[in-house]
Parts: sequence; structure tokens; C-alpha cells
Amino acid sequence: MNIKYDMESNVMQIDDIDLYPENLDHNFIGICNSCNSDVISLSYHAHDNGMVVAGKCTACDLLYAIFYDTEWNWQGEEPIEQFFDINSSNNIKFLDNIDRKKLETVFTPAETTAMYAKASGENYVRQYLYRARKKYDDFYELFGIQINI
Repeated sequence: MNIKYDMESNVMQIDDIDLYPENLDHNFIGICNSCNSDVISLSYHAHDNGMVVAGKCTACDLLYAIFYDTEWNWQGEEPIEQFFDINSSNNIKFLDNIDRKKLETVFTPAETTAMYAKASGENYVRQYLYRARKKYDDFYELFGIQINI
């Protein structure tokens, strides 16, 4: 199971599925396996006919995904070791869903590379992204797809 967490927006991603928080209450939810300190909830998410709670240790800052069934019986937990930015994640998914031929019709290879790099949070050439942004309206007129990266 691949679990990631966006600390800024409290979105959890399990196996590439975005789980938006249903509740942001901060409650005591357990003891840290690493240092035996309190674990406090950060966010609650519906998942597989139950809930998964993102929790953070108050001492060592480890993050956990704690799984519960519909009756709040503990089902297990996994450490959260990977972090991501939900905005970049959504941009990459969005670009990947656009047919490459459509992108190549309007944007140069350098502009397309810059858009993918920006969406991934990687370094990009600002000049190419600036040129691509000037063509977003043209792309929308041709294909009815609005790009905003």
C-alpha cells in the first residue's frame, strides 16, 4: 500500500486515490510505536467502508495512517513516509489525461516539457512556460480543454 500525505491541505493519497478530509479534529488517538508519546489526529478520511485517520506523534513528528472499520474498531496502521503536493499531483493527472497529439498540435516540445516539469514541481524554463500559457486560450478554443498550470 502506497500512502502519501499533503500536510498543507490534509489530503491523503492511498494507491494514487486522493482522499479529502471529512474532519480536521485534533484528538488523542494512540501511542507512537517509535517513542511512546501521544499521537494526535490531523484529519479523518472515508476509505473502504471505514475510516483512515492521519495522526502525528507529538514528540518525534512521525506520521501514521490509522485504519478503522465502520464501528471504529482498529484495523491497523501504516507509517506515512512520503509527502506530495495535491495541486501538482492533480496537474500531472490532468496533463496525462490529455492526448499527447492534442498538446503537440498547439505547444512546442519545449513548452510541453515545461508544463510537465511545473506540474511535477521540478525545475522548468520559465520562458517556455510563459509561452505555453499564452496559448492556453487557443488550446481551449480548439479542444474545449482548459489548462491552468
